[in-house]
Amino acid sequence: MSHDERLGIEHPIRPVPGAHNQRDDVDASGIIIVGITMVIVVVVTVLFTSAYYHHYRHELYFKRMSTVGNWVAGIKHRQMEQIEPHYANAAKTKATLGIQLAMDAVVRQYQALQHPKPKAKTAPSAKTASGPVRPSEPLSVYGKQLYASLGCIACHTVDGSAGVGPTWKNLAGYPVKLTTGKTVTADYKFLRTMVLYPGKMIVAGFPNIMPNYGAKLGGKKNIYKLDAIIWYINKLSNKSSKKTQPPVPDKAG
Repeated sequence: MSHDERLGIEHPIRPVPGAHNQRDDVDASGIIIVGITMVIVVVVTVLFTSAYYHHYRHELYFKRMSTVGNWVAGIKHRQMEQIEPHYANAAKTKATLGIQLAMDAVVRQYQALQHPKPKAKTAPSAKTASGPVRPSEPLSVYGKQLYASLGCIACHTVDGSAGVGPTWKNLAGYPVKLTTGKTVTADYKFLRTMVLYPGKMIVAGFPNIMPNYGAKLGGKKNIYKLDAIIWYINKLSNKSSKKTQPPVPDKAG
């Protein structure tokens, strides 16, 4: 018997080095449970955040589409007000909007309904043996008709308000900034290029969606149509000059 035993002193049991006990199992189980709990929390958080993001994104999308819809409706309303005088038939049915807003026949019908003229008093057309026929009215007036019949009205305003394309109000003679960063003056050469060769020069801030009018306005037979549109653009500008106007006079004679 040891001295401590004789005195009645007890010592705690000392674990043998390398021996396994029940407390180790409890600690390992706790670590596993905490780890699983953290994984579940992270997964739930990610799923909740993702669901919220997609829901909020759809709300933003619908709000944006609603704003765009109101903007388009405003443009169509303004276009309808501008096309009001034009009719598609004798019943005075309004022409439908679109890229091909109205054909040349619509304009002729409109003229016949609103401005009937006896055939005897019709001014003779100035033409050559093989050249194009010049309209009897001033080219700027004819250009205003083409503005509607060719569908220009769908993208270009004439009052300075915003549209799909640049407004024709105060366009001729003014500086125009291109997507290349270069600034040019809207003279006759510029206006002619923009009409005949869309995409060659793109105005900054506007999409490159203008249709190709080469077949309808290109060539010698359509020279009066092209110059009529450019004359109309000049009539809408307070900086119209010889540099911005077509070489063909607005009025015949």
